[in-house]
Amino acid sequence: MKTVFLTVSILYLTSFGNLIHAQEKLESLMNESTPEERAQLQTDYMKENLALTPEQEPKIHDLNLKYAKKMQDAYNTTDRRFQKLKKMKSIGDDKDQELKSVLNPDQYATYEKNKELMKEKMRARAKERRKER
Repeated sequence: MKTVFLTVSILYLTSFGNLIHAQEKLESLMNESTPEERAQLQTDYMKENLALTPEQEPKIHDLNLKYAKKMQDAYNTTDRRFQKLKKMKSIGDDKDQELKSVLNPDQYATYEKNKELMKEKMRARAKERRKER
């Protein structure tokens, strides 16, 4: 469950969403895990959901680690909240471009579909929370 939460949060945060809700999730994610932990969780999730080949797995792990470190660096800047999220979105977009070169077209389509489903779930949760207030 923690793996899914972290993966959903990472994918959601790299796509903006509700800025206030994203900021809360971002703080939790960045303060409670290391880039190495996040990269491993993402790799495990992708291995399971995208049926990575043995050749793809180390490439995907290296890519996830590279971008987890970039995300951490962007988070640790003294920039304002919106600018941090904007940088992180750009980093996520760059990662997606690199993923295209490692994943086959079917895997990438599944990745995009799963990412969109996760964003929808996060939006629904944010909407629920706003109603509760």
